[in-house]
Amino acid sequence: MAGCLEKTTGIPQKLDPRFFASDQNRANPEGSDPNSGGGGGSADPFSSFSGDTIQISGEIFTASQESIDIDFRIPDPSSPGGMSGQGKLLLDKPGTFSLAVPQDLGLLEIQAFQDLEGDGPTGDDPFAQVELQIKEEDIVGISIQLVAGARMEMQHTENPAPKEGAEQDADGIPENPDPFVGYKGNRITLSGKLICEGCPRVDLDLFQPDENAPGGRRMIGKMKLPPGEYVLDVPQGFGYLILEAFVDYDADGPGEGDRMGSYLQNPIQISRSNLDDIDIELVIPEDGRMPMAPQPPQ
Repeated sequence: MAGCLEKTTGIPQKLDPRFFASDQNRANPEGSDPNSGGGGGSADPFSSFSGDTIQISGEIFTASQESIDIDFRIPDPSSPGGMSGQGKLLLDKPGTFSLAVPQDLGLLEIQAFQDLEGDGPTGDDPFAQVELQIKEEDIVGISIQLVAGARMEMQHTENPAPKEGAEQDADGIPENPDPFVGYKGNRITLSGKLICEGCPRVDLDLFQPDENAPGGRRMIGKMKLPPGEYVLDVPQGFGYLILEAFVDYDADGPGEGDRMGSYLQNPIQISRSNLDDIDIELVIPEDGRMPMAPQPPQ
């Protein structure tokens, strides 16, 4: 095998971006136009997608001027933790980023962090998480503030930020957005209990079966609720709805050691009548995977 040898100094040097950044998606740490590209990285997000795309762009803020990793994930029940990584952008320092993502993708989770000690992402590193609903229009002006220890404390940065004066719960967390905000017409109530004694806040994920989506379903939204009784306002005649819940102790998605559970009779058919007793018991599965229910009839 032939090769080319190069003299080295033994001193770490910054990698020339030409060796890893793509033309379509390029990070903009120097503050260039965030709409002109995306963000390069070791695994260019959505680089193999050939359909219609929209642009997402924003800026990351943090006290340290060290490099930033930005991970992109989408729901996938077949992946460990229920989320599938789609790639990573790398910023040399805090600044702007942009990325082309598939149109109508649905839920997109963004995790940004700084690995200050070079030991991989840990609970005390500066961290933030943003969840976006990707539809047909560009999303610009995303503001992400990294906070040291936020991963451990399960503090998730929401976008867009709540308006001044928005209602908050007793913990100072903004009130949950309506997962069905784009649906018009009458609503029915769906109620039940999240059974998880001694648990902190519970993540309740809502999915709609979709044979064209990864894993055969599309995420509608997420709510963060205390254990106990809950009530959802769901559009009349919505069709089938899948409910899953988990407690993400390490803020890395549902996985080994986390409590999780799904409604035993998923999927729920939403018609014109109110539904109650939609109870979900959260346990720690031996295999660390979300219990799955059968899909609705086609």
